[in-house]
Amino acid sequence: MELTSAPLHKGQVSWRGLLLTALLLTFWNFATTAELTVEAVPTHAGEGDNVLFLALNMPQSQKFFNWFRGDRLNMSNSIVRLITHRSKIERGPLYSNRETIHTDGSLLFENVTKKDAGVYLLVVTTEDFDEKRATLQLYVQDPVTPPSIQVTNTTVKDLMSISLTCLSNDVGISIHWLFNSQRLRITNKMMLSANNSTLQIDPARSEDSGDYQCEVTKGFVNKRSDRITLNIIDPVTPPFIQVTNTTVKDMTSVFLTCLSNDTGISIHWLFKGQSVELTDRVRLSQNNSTLQIDSVRSEDSGDYQCKVSNQISSKRSDPIQLDIKRVEPVDFGPPKPKEHRPSSRGIIGIVAQCLMGLIAVIFVLVFLWRRRRSREPQIENNVKQMDNEPTNLNEPTNLNESPKEASKVKPHNKEKKTGKK
Repeated sequence: MELTSAPLHKGQVSWRGLLLTALLLTFWNFATTAELTVEAVPTHAGEGDNVLFLALNMPQSQKFFNWFRGDRLNMSNSIVRLITHRSKIERGPLYSNRETIHTDGSLLFENVTKKDAGVYLLVVTTEDFDEKRATLQLYVQDPVTPPSIQVTNTTVKDLMSISLTCLSNDVGISIHWLFNSQRLRITNKMMLSANNSTLQIDPARSEDSGDYQCEVTKGFVNKRSDRITLNIIDPVTPPFIQVTNTTVKDMTSVFLTCLSNDTGISIHWLFKGQSVELTDRVRLSQNNSTLQIDSVRSEDSGDYQCKVSNQISSKRSDPIQLDIKRVEPVDFGPPKPKEHRPSSRGIIGIVAQCLMGLIAVIFVLVFLWRRRRSREPQIENNVKQMDNEPTNLNEPTNLNESPKEASKVKPHNKEKKTGKK
């Protein structure tokens, strides 16, 4: 007989929760009394529930734990026995396969029925064979099925009216409402029907968003419905578009940004009342808040709008008129050759070269002039010498010619005469 970790039936108390409750009760009872006692958790169970028979104020040393049906020690009424020093479990005649005994003497009773209602006895035998006894009364009532909540819509618009109805097949029950696992505090905008089965909130506000449950109680047994989460949403407000300039030149880029004060919204772009078609030139940011158009063209001119939406409403911005101006190319003819403008260093170099050339010319002129001046006295002397010498026709006319060269010159008259003959 071992504890199982399998999930229990819906609406039943888990053994872990019962064990935690048992530990808390053990601590509380230990401070008040030292007498062995046993309690049923819960005290009043419905059919199908799990119940923990909790042993409190256990003696310091235990040798045997014995559970019996009824208030008398009768082996024919034995359910289960635990021999602690040997960790051995012995099943009695009334063991039903639904009982699990723990090392602290507590007994978990699963899926109880009305036939299980009655008195139970725990006998603890110590090491010195002293016996301690304690009894408890188990109450089992008619089963109560978990209710359910019916609601038209779990996501509603702010300031609207909403109704929640608790549905149950059981009769003779009372109904209570819970909000976020706490008992619902009824305000002046909440109304309950005569039997509390219907909860109406009018008007519903964002602070009414949360988890709602209804709980049905019959006698000492209660069951809760599954949680229903209401989401009260405010309507969105109209957005607006931010753009640097509505008149732009073609082939440039344009950025349009949709601005909104609302959260939890989706953004959609419209061009001339239709959804914007995304291309390699038309792109959206990650959250669709910015529309980027690259290399705009004349066909991109027109009205742009952005639309924001949430689960209950949507709003459009005012249209923005985008005007794309085409820029015509200007023909300036063939390109002119680029004039070369010398730098300051080049100018200085040119001037230096000119000066050097001028100096060279001046030097040559001075050299020629001085050479000429040096020749003039010699020429004058030669002229004077020629003037003083007698003229001789047979002598060479050129002073520079030698007599031998002059002899080679023949008289012209002789040549003429010879020619006539």
